[in-house]
Amino acid sequence: MGLEELKALALEENIPIMQDEGLAFMISQLNECQASSLLEIGSAIGYSAIVMASHVPELKIDTIERDELRYCEAKKHIDAFELSERIFIHEADALEFDETLLKYAPYDCLFIDAAKAQYQKFFEKYIGYVKEDGFVIVDNLDFHGMVFDIDHIHNRNTRALVRKIKRFKEWILNNQDYESHYYGVGDGIVLIRKREKHETHESFE
Repeated sequence: MGLEELKALALEENIPIMQDEGLAFMISQLNECQASSLLEIGSAIGYSAIVMASHVPELKIDTIERDELRYCEAKKHIDAFELSERIFIHEADALEFDETLLKYAPYDCLFIDAAKAQYQKFFEKYIGYVKEDGFVIVDNLDFHGMVFDIDHIHNRNTRALVRKIKRFKEWILNNQDYESHYYGVGDGIVLIRKREKHETHESFE
């Protein structure tokens, strides 16, 4: 099985995967900073981790997946692509996960693409494992364009979810501790870097 077949399988099974445009953007960022380590929250069937490992030399990945069936599928695909030495998958809820089990910390990149209502909690739990000059990428911040048109969403649960995504997006873009940029690629991506201490606090000496 090649990458295209794996992508087709994900689409066939209605498993959400990162869009090509978003993945290409992310791979370019990883290669630009010669990233060697990445933490992914939300493995699904392993597609994005496998694509990144295939296109970024020496990249090692910890990835966390809470769904048992998807975890088993992802593990099978990682083995099939002979990437088990570079991609370590953990079966766990990322919010309850014991971080001492992380294999490749600290990370050049934290990639959040899991339960969208929990984006801020994921961010706050794992940002400390990102290197000072590392970055965070959060996907699906447009949620198929719904973030821009919440009033016309008829389903109450979907509307509540989209409001949470919008709140996280506004929170991170306005957070003075981080330098965040929104990119309208794929389904909407925010790239986040830590600000240096002197950038966020004026000196009163």
